[in-house]
Amino acid sequence: MNELVEEILKGCYDLHVHAGPDPYLQRRMDALETARHAYEAEMAGFVLKSHQTATANLATTLNRVYPGLMVEGSITLNREVGGLNCSAIESAAKLGATVVWMPTYSAEFSFDKLKQNPHLADEYKDSFERGSGFKLISDDGKLIEQVVDVIEVIKFYDLVIASGHVSPAETLALFREAKAQGIERMIATHPVGIATSGELQAIVETGAFVEHTFLSCMPGGSKNPQDVVASVRKLGVEHCVVTTNFGQPANPPPAEGMRMAIAILLETGLTGNEVTTLVKDNPLRLVRR
Repeated sequence: MNELVEEILKGCYDLHVHAGPDPYLQRRMDALETARHAYEAEMAGFVLKSHQTATANLATTLNRVYPGLMVEGSITLNREVGGLNCSAIESAAKLGATVVWMPTYSAEFSFDKLKQNPHLADEYKDSFERGSGFKLISDDGKLIEQVVDVIEVIKFYDLVIASGHVSPAETLALFREAKAQGIERMIATHPVGIATSGELQAIVETGAFVEHTFLSCMPGGSKNPQDVVASVRKLGVEHCVVTTNFGQPANPPPAEGMRMAIAILLETGLTGNEVTTLVKDNPLRLVRR
């Protein structure tokens, strides 16, 4: 088992990693140390995600420090970058960003939930005081014009589009328009447990990959490994990816989190080929151009 875990870990790719510094949340380690752990584990790389700022500059530096490691930059369309801001996406793309996340904690769908959490509300107080969250669709269920513009920019620069923390209805409208514009690289950000079974199937039918995070299986998470395996089986391994979403102080380094995820998925019944598809083949299809 250990040999198989190490074999799969080498060359795998984590599409969802957090690192410090962060203006609101504590992180286990900074981006340099996070990259060192991935490099030493012989991973192919990871996508560096920040809820507040573009990470392409930092990713470029990390790739020079650790030759052969492929750290990809990203941008999340929260209030700090101007929300649904095409200029911010263009700037990030020209600096080498690969992934564009729709709003996360600035999405109206998750905004009220965060405000109701006393712990998070305190950490995000400055952001909350600036106003309400962003919606991608109007009351009639159609994408607003700004989102269509954003999709056009993502298409022009050949970027990956991820749904962030918007609602399932918004996710479907987003991906359907993106597919209509010819975008093929799409990720539904950890929608299992939020979207219905029918909505998940509809997401898959757009060609998007469904993300399952190992963070959700950690203490305090909403799922267990059996849930992840059942979901992957139902949706199809070819339509899913597994990420860590690690970076929290209580959790191991993301690279170790990926090792744990691989081992536990194997123990829970997935084959070596299936796990390889989830953490290596499918993620690399998304980030390689």
